[in-house]
Amino acid sequence: MKMRWVVAAALASAACAIQAQDMYGGVGVPGLVTLGYAQPMGSSWGLRGEYTSGLNLNKDGVQDGVNATGSLKASRAGVFADWFPFGGGFRLVGGLTVNDIKAEFKAIGGNSTINGKMVNLTGETFNVNVNYPASSGYLGIGWGHQASKDTGFGFYADLGVMFGSFASEVNTSLVNKTIGGVTITQADIDAQTKSMRDSIASVSVLPSVAIGLTYRF
Repeated sequence: MKMRWVVAAALASAACAIQAQDMYGGVGVPGLVTLGYAQPMGSSWGLRGEYTSGLNLNKDGVQDGVNATGSLKASRAGVFADWFPFGGGFRLVGGLTVNDIKAEFKAIGGNSTINGKMVNLTGETFNVNVNYPASSGYLGIGWGHQASKDTGFGFYADLGVMFGSFASEVNTSLVNKTIGGVTITQADIDAQTKSMRDSIASVSVLPSVAIGLTYRF
């Protein structure tokens, strides 16, 4: 009989832990606005799911010698496991993200430099798309979402990195074309594309930062 009461108490305790949950929202990068759900699964770990979106930037200018209009868009969804090694709010985080992060550059004409060669791109096409992997791993640290009997508002923060390298593709009318006595080869296009890609992301990790409020109920 005593054992039954012990088992019943353990199950009741687990049920209470499962009922505790956080809804949270914040700001950060990549993306811009974050909405998420956190479920403590005990005193030392928990699970989370979140969606981040809203970053959409546009700018005209010179990108590595090319007069271009550029845009940057970023959104992602992720699932994360939180481990609280010290029993407080500090946590270690691992997870997987599904990403839609990309930059686009479109030449807008005028004199531009392609791999050191000056050409006039009026009437020509030179578009470069730079894309982050569709999925990537995540490691980081954070604060908040720990198991607690308290309800109401709280605070959370996350700092981590996503693992993956940007890939690029180019759409151009310049290959093996002579403009004003200057011939642009495939090697020129490849070198210019690499330079533009590397100026955006020459590393294999993408920083991720978020801060915001939680509501425990």
